[in-house]
Amino acid sequence: MKAEIINQYAHTWRVFEGIVKEFDKDAWLHTGCGPNTPAGTAFHILKGVKYYIEDVSTMFFPSGISFECNPATMKREELPSPSDIIAGIGELKVKTEKWLSEIDLDSENKSFRWAGTTKLGVVLFLLRHNLYHIGELSSLLNESKNGVAEDNWVKTL
Repeated sequence: MKAEIINQYAHTWRVFEGIVKEFDKDAWLHTGCGPNTPAGTAFHILKGVKYYIEDVSTMFFPSGISFECNPATMKREELPSPSDIIAGIGELKVKTEKWLSEIDLDSENKSFRWAGTTKLGVVLFLLRHNLYHIGELSSLLNESKNGVAEDNWVKTL
């Protein structure tokens, strides 16, 4: 079962990266409203992964932006670039695969009660969380490309 879960996460990472790569510089910061821009949403996804896998390491994007920053309160120009996000995807993909490989899916979830009673609940919750926000990114990409964005879900199968 773990191998199947790891494969589903791997596909989700590929879709996420594919979508990020398609945004142009202007659309990355200015599509959407408020904190719901591609840059803010992508940063939120990565922060969520780091949180739910309980990674307490200090992480920075190549540009020097800390993962501890709050994308909802940052100025748009201060948000991570697509290349920052892609680097973060690479790093968290490795950490997530290790987490999934080592986790006891039947063990009790004591950290995130809203995600379920077992660690399997956390694994599924995080996958759903990522997919929800990747869907938002896909919608923002389609908005920025007037409805003619690539289908990254199929393209990365």
